[in-house]
Amino acid sequence: MLKNLFVFVFISATLLAQTGSIKGRITDGASPIPSVNILVMNTGIGAVSDINGRYELRNVPIGEQEIRFSSVGFETQFFELNIQSNKTIELDVVMPVKVIEVGTVEVTGIQGQDQRDTRTSLIDVNPQSAKIMPGAVEDVFRTLQSLPGVLAPNDFSSQLVVRGSGPDQNLIVMDDVEVFNPYRLYGLISMFNPQAVSDISLITGGFPAKYGDRLSAVLDVTNKEGTTSEYLRGNVNASIVDANVVIEGKNPFNLRGSWLLNSRRTYYDLIIEPFVKNAGLVDDNTTFPNFYDLQTKIVLGPFNGHKFFFNGIYSRDGVNVVSGKERNTPDSLDVYNSTRNDVVSFAWHYTPLPKLFNKLIVSWYRTSGETEFESQILDPSINRKGITDFVPDTLAPYLLNLNFRADFAFRKYSIDDKFTYLWGDHIFEAGAGVDFMTTIMDFRFDIDPELVSFFASNPQFRAALSDVRDVKHYNRYRAYVQNNFKLTDRMFIQPGLRFDHYKLLEKSYLAPRLGVSYALSNVTTLRAVWGMYFQSPGYEKMRDGGALLNLDREYTTQLNAERSIHYVLGVDHWLSSEWNLKLEGYYKDFNDLIEQKIVTGSRYFTEPVPGKDLRYSSGWTRPITVQGDSITQIPVNSATGESFGIEVLLAKKNLLSNSKLSGWVSYSLAYANTFQNGNKYPFRFDQRHTLNVVLNYQFNTWFDVGVRWQFGSGFPYTRAEGIRPRIIMKDLDLDGTPETPVIATRKSISNPDSPEEVIYDIYFGENRFNDRKPDYHRLDIRFTFLANFWNLDWAFYLDVINVYNRKNVIAYDYFVTEDLKLDREQNNMFPIIPTLGFNVRF
Repeated sequence: MLKNLFVFVFISATLLAQTGSIKGRITDGASPIPSVNILVMNTGIGAVSDINGRYELRNVPIGEQEIRFSSVGFETQFFELNIQSNKTIELDVVMPVKVIEVGTVEVTGIQGQDQRDTRTSLIDVNPQSAKIMPGAVEDVFRTLQSLPGVLAPNDFSSQLVVRGSGPDQNLIVMDDVEVFNPYRLYGLISMFNPQAVSDISLITGGFPAKYGDRLSAVLDVTNKEGTTSEYLRGNVNASIVDANVVIEGKNPFNLRGSWLLNSRRTYYDLIIEPFVKNAGLVDDNTTFPNFYDLQTKIVLGPFNGHKFFFNGIYSRDGVNVVSGKERNTPDSLDVYNSTRNDVVSFAWHYTPLPKLFNKLIVSWYRTSGETEFESQILDPSINRKGITDFVPDTLAPYLLNLNFRADFAFRKYSIDDKFTYLWGDHIFEAGAGVDFMTTIMDFRFDIDPELVSFFASNPQFRAALSDVRDVKHYNRYRAYVQNNFKLTDRMFIQPGLRFDHYKLLEKSYLAPRLGVSYALSNVTTLRAVWGMYFQSPGYEKMRDGGALLNLDREYTTQLNAERSIHYVLGVDHWLSSEWNLKLEGYYKDFNDLIEQKIVTGSRYFTEPVPGKDLRYSSGWTRPITVQGDSITQIPVNSATGESFGIEVLLAKKNLLSNSKLSGWVSYSLAYANTFQNGNKYPFRFDQRHTLNVVLNYQFNTWFDVGVRWQFGSGFPYTRAEGIRPRIIMKDLDLDGTPETPVIATRKSISNPDSPEEVIYDIYFGENRFNDRKPDYHRLDIRFTFLANFWNLDWAFYLDVINVYNRKNVIAYDYFVTEDLKLDREQNNMFPIIPTLGFNVRF
């Protein structure tokens, strides 16, 4: 027995003596990189770098060994080392960021994903790709709109529609702070400056337990830290419509850390406005939309495991538009709007132990604004093309008032603590947080009764347009736990559980989630996710949802949070060192969707009188009151839904020194439906087929060309089915009797001396989304020329949107012709738009 024990100890000591160690620090050349996966190839030995980028590999077998360093967003590095017995090799590793740098060969738009990462539907996009993406107007969100499962509502919006769900169902996070209104210029572009963003992760489904209070997707954005190698560095990007300046540097006075300051501003009010005023196209007191913002990030540390971050954003949007001097339509318009978006946050990152990491985040967020909208619009049923000459006074009877005033403010104070602990093959994460929210809504409507009648008859506009004046104070509480660990040598699993309490509803929810990753081979990974997700109601979500709801306590206590369940299965395969193929299928089941309550109301019915002229009220029977539906602002859980589809992504990564071509091709087949009151409707953003082709080719060191072609089958819309007499309420007697429904009449524009004629409304029927718009497609192209002079790196570009001037339909205007027929005119999105600009780095 003692002999066997002696042999065992001797053999163990001998084997231990046949190993060595490797340790060092991993950086991007300036800052440490945490959570890097380090693996000794063909062995089970590995490690993960800590928050300071340090790592250590022990008991590495002696001899020639290949070591791999990998992390999402950085180029994977391989080293061949000769491990010696009882020796420690110190190896410091620099992992270049996979970025699109002007003037370099490295061009990567979409990053790879580590095999132990169980997240499905994850797309890590290099934010710098927005700098050269054709047609993206250097905007992060518009770059994302070219990825599988992601759509744009139209050319004028940077909102994200993910797998059929509306923009209100997307969680937007910036440096661990949730933001409600990430748009500028009223949705035209996003708040994220591609020059100042270091990482963007979009999870289009099945996101883990650390994220919550949304049903569909998560966009997690991290702003970059300033350089620590120089006291001052920066770049300027300018075009004919805006300018973008970024300056950065290491902290002065030998204080560890860095600073970064960036600012953007549009030129519409400085360049376009004086031009159109001098041409007499608008009044002198007209101003054009503009926005400017200022963002900063200050980093202090690291100091013995401590690191501090200060973030700040100050942003303003404004517009003040009045009617033109020589306008060629009878409408008048007066719009004033001012919108503010401000963020202040502080984060403390602390690493008391090499494998323990904690983040404490305290933030304040506000978005607020005032709007005054006063207009007189030509009756929507009139053919405005038939009016060639007009005098505003003579058209007064045909103009309808549409006035709107609003003051709103969303304020949020948040405290979050997020904890990560690494032990063995486990990555354990937990966190908790609270939001103290205040929403102030003051919406006032003044709408012509005849226009209300038009809206009520159109299912696309069916909504209660009542005044809303409300102040709400409510909190949200949350906690989560999740653990990623190795189940076998090839399988990783990540269970998670999330708790949310919504004070507005006085209800709590538990949301379990589970992700699995299985390595079929070194180049092929199978992933699956199941998860439950909840979303609370709130005025902060209505901005993207497009419906005003009454959130008084008597209604909210009767509500449940909206719920969805995600099922996702995908496979990721590397065809070669540069070509990657992803195939993914998903199904989302929605329940307790919140809609406006429909109650029993009144509508009016009339029919033609045989042998009579339908132009005059005598040609119609007297209107009678019948039972109908009426839309209210009361929220109810009255709808369910589903979304499912298949997505394919083929990406070419420009990783080798002689590579010239990069980009991706994606295709999505998708279905999205909602079920309400026994009826089935497609979601308003249900697009059956979507194809994106994004390619960039570098011809030489100073010239490259990028192209983007997008195709999408048409969105659903409600097609008008005919015309009907407009019926209004009128007091026919002078003795105070109740109002009576009558057929509305007025003088004809073309023949004002004739008797008053019936006013017709467009009739849309009872079926919403009964047709589809034509297919959408658009080609964008960008030419970039690189140069170096005055010891500066320059890039000059020509970006052309919609090269072949495709007339993509955004909506239809219906009208009644002189012979009482229904006709329509299409409204189009972007025409061909060329833009010149330059970028200079100093």
